[in-house]
Amino acid sequence: MIRLFEMFAGYGGASFALKKVGIPFQCVGVSEIDKDAMRCYTQNHQGYHYGDCTKINPNDLPGFDLLTAGFPCQAFSMAGKGLGELDTRGTLFNEIIRIAEVKKPKYMLLENVKGLTTKKHKPTFDKILSELDRIGYNVKWKVLNSKDYNIPQDRKRVFFVCIKKEFQYDQDFKFPESEELKLYFRDILDDLPFRDIPIFQFRDYGDKKRIDGLKSVSDKCFHTLTTNRSHQNQYLLNPRKTMCRLFEKQEVFRLMGFKDGDINLNDISHNQAHRLAGNGWDINLVSKIFKNMFTAHNAEETQ
Repeated sequence: MIRLFEMFAGYGGASFALKKVGIPFQCVGVSEIDKDAMRCYTQNHQGYHYGDCTKINPNDLPGFDLLTAGFPCQAFSMAGKGLGELDTRGTLFNEIIRIAEVKKPKYMLLENVKGLTTKKHKPTFDKILSELDRIGYNVKWKVLNSKDYNIPQDRKRVFFVCIKKEFQYDQDFKFPESEELKLYFRDILDDLPFRDIPIFQFRDYGDKKRIDGLKSVSDKCFHTLTTNRSHQNQYLLNPRKTMCRLFEKQEVFRLMGFKDGDINLNDISHNQAHRLAGNGWDINLVSKIFKNMFTAHNAEETQ
């Protein structure tokens, strides 16, 4: 049984991914400050809420095997100002180090936007790797794209698989192999008459393309469509340039690897659900990473 501590938990992407791949676990603690995210988390998972990670005393936490964190990415986002460590949100990685150095979990899975790996943020990226090394972890990292794992969203994220040096397991770990995209963007939409199928005008794809020919939606446009209603009006257009409809709550979560019924959204508004999905984890991809992390040969380490 893996004991999990979720930092910057959102709707509980790590818990959902562990459930999806069938790995037994117990969440011993959750850190999140967004009220909507915590309401969604509470509806779907168990785990004591510790609130703001900057106020956590690591010695007050129970022991855990796995720490997960999609630490705030706006500071490194290509769509944002890209201030990096000049943005205070860029320093919250230090809270992960502060807690992990004391609690010494066997494993960590950390995630951020691809922008963190760019030349502009190389000093920050190198500091992250050096700090993880300093507190005793071997790290393998890679930029992975959701559309390479049969989710029709061009969503690139950098993942850090961190394993305590004494386990030597990192020598065997491999990131999941890419797969052919068989699930197209139209497949995640509820059935509608063809006249109601909107035309998307995405810069990423140049000329207008109908949904039935569109393999995946870009991360930039997905984030825009799920976080800003005025932009939804701009992008979801029919041939007469009037809005056909907005994404339904279940549709946006299908783009994050969920099957219908996997997540309880009863007390979550339409806008809240869109925002949470845009900022969350693709649980399909993360479940594949977890599967490779927790293979049979190291099962004894996690009992």
